[in-house]
Amino acid sequence: MTAASPVAPATAGVMSRTRWTICALLFFATTINYLDRQLFSLLIPFFENELRLGPTDLALINVSFLLSYGFGMVFVGRWIDRVGPRKGLSATFLLWNIASAGHAIVGSFAGFAGIRFLLGVGEAGNFPAAVRTVAEWFPKKERALATGLFNCGSNVGAILAPLLAVRIAEAYGWRTCFLILGGVGVVWIFFWTRLYRRPEEHPKVSPEELAHIRSDPKEATESLGVGEVFGMRPVYAVAAAKFFTDAPWWFYLTWLPKFLVSEFNLKPAFMAYAIPVVFLVADGGAIGGGWLSSRLIASGRSVGTARKLAMLACALSAVPVMSVGLLVDVPSVAGIPTIYVAVAILSLAAAAHQGWSSNLYTLVSDALPRPAMATVVGVMTAFGVVGGALFQIFVGWALTATGSYALPFLLAGTLYLVGLLALHLILPRVEPVAPKRRVPNAAIVAGGLVMLASIAGLQFALNRPAYTSVDQYRATRPAQLKATGAPVEGPAAHVGWMDARWYLWPTAAGTKAELVKFDRDGRPIVEGKGAAAKGYTGPSAAEVESSRAPGGDR
Repeated sequence: MTAASPVAPATAGVMSRTRWTICALLFFATTINYLDRQLFSLLIPFFENELRLGPTDLALINVSFLLSYGFGMVFVGRWIDRVGPRKGLSATFLLWNIASAGHAIVGSFAGFAGIRFLLGVGEAGNFPAAVRTVAEWFPKKERALATGLFNCGSNVGAILAPLLAVRIAEAYGWRTCFLILGGVGVVWIFFWTRLYRRPEEHPKVSPEELAHIRSDPKEATESLGVGEVFGMRPVYAVAAAKFFTDAPWWFYLTWLPKFLVSEFNLKPAFMAYAIPVVFLVADGGAIGGGWLSSRLIASGRSVGTARKLAMLACALSAVPVMSVGLLVDVPSVAGIPTIYVAVAILSLAAAAHQGWSSNLYTLVSDALPRPAMATVVGVMTAFGVVGGALFQIFVGWALTATGSYALPFLLAGTLYLVGLLALHLILPRVEPVAPKRRVPNAAIVAGGLVMLASIAGLQFALNRPAYTSVDQYRATRPAQLKATGAPVEGPAAHVGWMDARWYLWPTAAGTKAELVKFDRDGRPIVEGKGAAAKGYTGPSAAEVESSRAPGGDR
């Protein structure tokens, strides 16, 4: 061992276990990855009023992360393949930790959108680097176990995030929370750069362990290009299923904390304990979904039938989540406080998603050649984040237009059945296929541009302001309400952080009182729920109806 060696050399003749130390480092990296990812959604209740962020703002901030994370996986993964996991994961880890801590210094919609985009680029390096590392350090018979162990970090991070973030934010403020939890992970880089080497170069790997790692026969397969991957039918089946069913999952990840706090009037401390329950149950779903399809195969079902039946069970288990948005104003269900019922249904939905994902990813290996695996996972991820981004835009519109989560939850409960139908129609039989044709790169790029254009188009169609000014509201609204004259400006109010004002419109049926709230740029938004809106403070509807004082424009 030279003076520059970071660790003591292995003892000759002893089967060392250095590969499991490397696996432990990947576990901690993945834990930090999900911890940093979850901080934004967990801390929304602490800063949304201070920074005057509305539902559409939050949705677009989430879209910024999703797009950079999903599409970044393709490019970052290829870069890591060139430079290796040691440099690649160190660089991306540092980038996402700087971005995570950087949330503490931003104070606007644009700032959060930019820092979340940067976080997505950095976090995109974790899983490609981890999978590449497992392939370098473990023989095939141990890779599934090693992958499962490091992937447990995602659930551990999702559980730790609310437990730590809420307490720190309540004690020291949300900016300090981002700074502490976002920056502490940088310590991991010290251990990674000190301990990681390729197996052939690592001084603690004994000849016996190296022989064990390299015990698999060399494969004579050639890599496949992206065009050849897109030429195989099963790719479109799994990508379509991912497109539809990643949307609810990202909805839970990004909106669940705000939903629990704002709709059920909970303290953040309760939310900090409720969310870990959801992810703990989700772990059981991941195991149960895989067990169910394996059991069906053992009973004599074909592989394709077993996978689809297991996915059908998961899709049906997600259906009850359709009711969650409708439970908000219900005090109890069968004598049980509604919040506990809601958390139970959300936990079942999360477990259903994880069981679904276990089978969907396994379908990739059932139907597609091994050299295409990594590329197909990248394609699936891209389709998944596009579906998630479209759903985020829909959520922003639904909350602005209706003030309720009912529509997003109704849609979330149906998308797994839609995804299964798409999967079955495109891939009625699950059997191994080989590449037979190549799709031109120009067509693939055009498809990607169409997906991005669809996101921009939906955002423009759903979330463009109905009125750009009070003058436009007063000029346009009479025809919509069939008003018989100009409105009387009523008393001021507030809806959450938004300033609001009542307008009294004369109609043939009598006076109609309408609450108008104003976004960060002063644009008017009609609040359909009036005084029943969440976060409303001001005069009651009866008091507004009784007021007839003349007033001028706002």
